[in-house]
Amino acid sequence: MSQMNQSQQPKTIITVLKCLKCSYMVERPFKEGDFVLKIDGTCPNDGSPLYIWGIYAKSLVEKK
Repeated sequence: MSQMNQSQQPKTIITVLKCLKCSYMVERPFKEGDFVLKIDGTCPNDGSPLYIWGIYAKSLVEKK
């Protein structure tokens, strides 16, 4: 069996949201239209806006 190289492995895209005022952070699946610094929702802790802090790909295959 041949191993898939890193670029061929199935991936899921993750969006990371952070609160503008407190340290609250949450990850969710990427949605079309997401971009870094976009305001998207409110913080459940203090009601401040959440912004998209980062977007990254996460491998679905576990490393052995």
